[in-house]
Amino acid sequence: MNLIFAKLFDGYQKWNYPARFSITMYISVFYFFLAFLILLPTKTYIDHQIFNDEIHYEKSTILIMVFGLLTAIIFFVYIGYIKNNYIQKLSEKYKKTSVNKALLFFIVTFAPVILMVLAGIITVLLNGGSILRNEIKGYFE
Repeated sequence: MNLIFAKLFDGYQKWNYPARFSITMYISVFYFFLAFLILLPTKTYIDHQIFNDEIHYEKSTILIMVFGLLTAIIFFVYIGYIKNNYIQKLSEKYKKTSVNKALLFFIVTFAPVILMVLAGIITVLLNGGSILRNEIKGYFE
């Protein structure tokens, strides 16, 4: 994904967009959905195996955790990629590598969506549930 991040950063600079903040938000969204790909099946598994689905969360607690996670990811991405000039180093590293613009924008558009869908599918496959009205017995049931 570093190649994609570097090429997207180069594109933002060519189009005179605020490249630093735009790339920070895209990288943060990508890592946010990647975190959900890992955390959602884990949380559901722990709820099912340890708490026997008897634990109930308040909506405000989940909302605070989601926004806290997003804030932490934005902070660490800004420090790691922008403040330490890592995105510029990546841009220089991949300067000679060319990527088709259609492929780049396809990956940029659908990578977070695919991560989000995968998180739901993996959760259902591991813990059971239904996908498109088809009941699936989970791997851990």
